[in-house]
Amino acid sequence: MALVAVLLALGGAAPARRGLTPVLSVDEPVTSAELGAGSLFLATPKEVRRYALPAGTRDWTTPSELSVQNLWVDEVAGVVLVLAAGDGDSLTALDARSGRELWTRPAGDTLVISLSRGGLLTQTGFGEVARLTLNDSRTGQERWSREVDPAGFLGPDDMYEGRSSMIVAVGATGSVVVLSYTDGSVLADGVLDLNLQTTTDRSVPANFTSVSVVGDRLYLSRRVLGRASLAAYSVRPLAELWRAEGGPTGTVTDCGPVLCVADTRWVTGVDPAGGAVRWEQTAWGVAYRYDGHRLFAYDNQEDARAALLDAASGRVLRPLGQSRQLGDLILRTDGSRTFVTVPDPATGDLRTVGSMVDAAWFRCQAGGDYLVCPTLRGDTAVWQVN
Repeated sequence: MALVAVLLALGGAAPARRGLTPVLSVDEPVTSAELGAGSLFLATPKEVRRYALPAGTRDWTTPSELSVQNLWVDEVAGVVLVLAAGDGDSLTALDARSGRELWTRPAGDTLVISLSRGGLLTQTGFGEVARLTLNDSRTGQERWSREVDPAGFLGPDDMYEGRSSMIVAVGATGSVVVLSYTDGSVLADGVLDLNLQTTTDRSVPANFTSVSVVGDRLYLSRRVLGRASLAAYSVRPLAELWRAEGGPTGTVTDCGPVLCVADTRWVTGVDPAGGAVRWEQTAWGVAYRYDGHRLFAYDNQEDARAALLDAASGRVLRPLGQSRQLGDLILRTDGSRTFVTVPDPATGDLRTVGSMVDAAWFRCQAGGDYLVCPTLRGDTAVWQVN
């Protein structure tokens, strides 16, 4: 095992150099890596470690008798959750400061949805009957547990990051229940008129239904016998607000001044107040909000190209080539080199802060002022973004 830690310092009181600075490289098999609390939490098949950043020094190491598969970090509660496999899967919580074990339990048929704000949300069972459970992340004690039908939809997206105050579950026959993330109480319920169909290739079939939740609105996109519609509902209570006929169908996402409706073939911007089409971009298959007035979009090529679009008009502002968005960062690859760009507050444009060679850019993660990426050479490296 080779461990290299590099810290470029200009003296105790000197400011950090602007750019992209390598601070750590771990040259051995890594199964999972997470950034948080100014540290890198890293798993090899047989142990979990914490490295201080930007120093790159190892704070602690906790061995595992089972093969470590994945890590999650709850900065607020100071917990590292470890999924390990062997004679049956297990979940183990470690104290983030010391690496000490807090609790462990079997994890067969368990999906970790989120670890955040002192709570661990999991799902057991799949299909039309599943159980959601929220446990205290430090003690493992159950806070609440409830059966739901998530066959049609389980969200919103913020739930998977632990940032949502509610959980929305939609069953295959249209039953809807809205739960409090904190205590599992029922905030609202109702029934949607739908018949969910899915396809393995992500294309949109002739009869199609999609449920999306954006903010405090639920959107039902349908195509039935060639007739398309998009309906908006308030979540609490579940009540229809408007319905637009004949427009696009697909998944609905927040795109600032518009809602983006994408079916993987093209993306359409619609008015959030009534569903009227504002613009249509047939060259781009999907788009997401980048900031208050720009969207990050991918095209439909096998090696997808990206661009920044104007949210209000759908106009292309800046082609980005083969790129990936990580929060405010945009990673753009050109051959073996990956360029890291950030928003420039002075100009509003993008500024390149540095580049990485042989980084597996499609597997990078960002957290705080750091970027962690496996490389094509086999090591896992961390850079500080200033």
